[in-house]
Amino acid sequence: MQRDTIPQKARLDHQVAVISGAGRGIGRAAAERLCRAGARVVLTSRTPYQVEEAAKAIAAQGGQASAFAADVSQWADVRRLAEFVLETLGPPRIVVANAGVIEPVGMSWTLDPHAWADNVAVNLLGAFHMVRAFLPAMMEVGRGVLIFTSSGAATHPVAGWSAYCAAKAGVDLFAKTLAEELEAAQSGIRVHVLYPGVVDTAMQQKIRETPPERLPRVEAFRAYHAHGVLRPPEEPAALIWWLATPFAEDYHGRVASLDDPAVRRRLAADLGLPVFPSRGA
Repeated sequence: MQRDTIPQKARLDHQVAVISGAGRGIGRAAAERLCRAGARVVLTSRTPYQVEEAAKAIAAQGGQASAFAADVSQWADVRRLAEFVLETLGPPRIVVANAGVIEPVGMSWTLDPHAWADNVAVNLLGAFHMVRAFLPAMMEVGRGVLIFTSSGAATHPVAGWSAYCAAKAGVDLFAKTLAEELEAAQSGIRVHVLYPGVVDTAMQQKIRETPPERLPRVEAFRAYHAHGVLRPPEEPAALIWWLATPFAEDYHGRVASLDDPAVRRRLAADLGLPVFPSRGA
């Protein structure tokens, strides 16, 4: 992987990064980005073949990547993941809580209670599990970055997405509370939340396939795809890379949205990338 054109302050040489939801989409693209910047990345998801294939593809390009299958909604799985990382690579410098699901979709009074709880378990409890598993070791060395993939759906209601909206709103406030706790502890660890925008992933495909009676706004999402305004996963992956660098220190405890022109300009200037377009979604 070519690294000699990366600005020195953006390099992540030898830093250990753990990314959940890394088998595809934003997580996989982020793993590729961080590896190109010099990080040693552990990819995890609950689908073994996806993370194994992703890690092999990165390694074939000269990156340092390994795979570990884990379901972030299950504490025992995440604890085993942390044991593997700490024993083989040491405390991570970067932890990206990226795993997320959209289902169940539909009017709240029609949804299966277990499916609703499962959504919260992945999106919100999974984020807590990543923190609980890795943060103590990070605090011992007094440095690191925690990055949470959230969504604009955390800030406004979307009919049909009650579980997803509630869980992502929880992620936002959890991360902001964690930032205050870490400041009080003078830990030296940063916390970031990112809104990736509307991204061309498998989740978006599922959204487009949802019938209108379960998601009244589905035609808007179909139009995003038809009009070519979906962001490629590589764009939020670049935002994750930027948040992992010292360039983003002033975004500690804040949301960095890829739909914010100021954020796009800063990450482009700092990382030496073209400015990503607004996409119009």
